[in-house]
Amino acid sequence: KGVEVPHRAAMNTIDDINSRFGVGPDDRSLTVAALEFDISVYDIFGLYSAGGAVVAVGADEARDPARWRRLLLDHRATVLTCVPSAMDMLLTAAESAAATDPRGLGGELKAVLLGGDWVGVDLPGRLRALAPQARFAGLGGATELAVHCTVCEVSTPPEDWVAVPFGTPLNNVVARVVNPAGRDCPDWVAGELWIGGDGVAHGYRGDPERSAERFVTHEGRRWYRTGDLARYWP
Repeated sequence: KGVEVPHRAAMNTIDDINSRFGVGPDDRSLTVAALEFDISVYDIFGLYSAGGAVVAVGADEARDPARWRRLLLDHRATVLTCVPSAMDMLLTAAESAAATDPRGLGGELKAVLLGGDWVGVDLPGRLRALAPQARFAGLGGATELAVHCTVCEVSTPPEDWVAVPFGTPLNNVVARVVNPAGRDCPDWVAGELWIGGDGVAHGYRGDPERSAERFVTHEGRRWYRTGDLARYWP
């Protein structure tokens, strides 16, 4: 599926994350994601739009998390955006190196932003042990929502969490949890997650039927039906 994402939608994500985590000209991102993966949109344009820099991981380094760690330390990267499995690999590499190299993930890293999959509750604590100054957040979203649409910043997850929740919408983004009759579900009741606001894509390129099915209008607002089950906590 080819998703038509307007610049406005991508910039809504970029503006929120840059403002929320104080990203500016002195920052550098370590780009672990492949360029065809939509997480790379923030890695590149988020930092460039703030006047920052991008540290690229080459093809020969892409499968070597120990090399990612060296790049992060050597170039004093401050922002890392990746999938949870990649973060787990990086933390494992740093934990393995701790006996001979106490630098952990360095003193420069200030924000770790994970998306693209379930975010494990073990990751915030493991990050804090290696980079206590870094903020940790899970980002929910989809390509149809300009990469990210929700955020949940975590320090110490409660013991009853099985994963980091989707969290709350980014600026200029709204969310609904919808039952089969099209009505909003009350707290605790599961339904389909709909996302609206400035992050919603135009639709699917050359596929009006699929676009009409997933991009709908409700009460004057355009929404993307994610197909995912969600529920609101009080």
